Amino acid sequence: MKSYRRPVGELPGDPGRLSLEYGLQEPLGGAEDRDGIEEWAVSVRVGRFRDRTVGGVVGALTFFRLRQDERFSPSPAGDAQGEDSALFHTVMGCYDLGRGGYGQEFRDAMTSAEGDLLVLWDVRLDPEWRGVGLGAVLASQALWTLGAGCAAVAAAPEGPPLALCEALGFRLCPRPLGCLLDPAAEEARDAREEQRRRYDALTDAWRAARHA
Repeated sequence: MKSYRRPVGELPGDPGRLSLEYGLQEPLGGAEDRDGIEEWAVSVRVGRFRDRTVGGVVGALTFFRLRQDERFSPSPAGDAQGEDSALFHTVMGCYDLGRGGYGQEFRDAMTSAEGDLLVLWDVRLDPEWRGVGLGAVLASQALWTLGAGCAAVAAAPEGPPLALCEALGFRLCPRPLGCLLDPAAEEARDAREEQRRRYDALTDAWRAARHA
């Protein structure tokens, strides 16, 4: 039996009815200046219930994907700086700002340096859905969906809590790298499977509590 910070039966609805909706944020003006960076807004939605009024959007996650491809941008770090100074400081340790591309420290720490860099920026849930580990479950699903083809996932220092990042398989790397997840590492894949098991167990526990 999984342990939770609050009774599972207090959730306002069946966690098995949660879904993620992905949206690429693209401004109409100046889009040519953002060729090397994508902002993804992920909405957490829940279906409506016959006996309750809950439904609609109950949370949100934000990701940035920096494209490591000279066809789009010779300097992903530069694009990050143009987008947001905090984003730039989050990823600058991964890049060689003089020569371009990933820095040697990043290459030494990751299984592969081929691919984009995804940044987990923010994870938010409505209060009534907190306390049972859903933040990590949802973030895991979203980052593995958006992170296809990425060399690594970075976590914003002022964004998701460290405990949540550790549950996802992130590790705190030596300076200047920061908190990174290596998609090819066994620990990251194990963390993904653990979050899937936690979601199944949570759904079963909620249904058992409701029918007890």
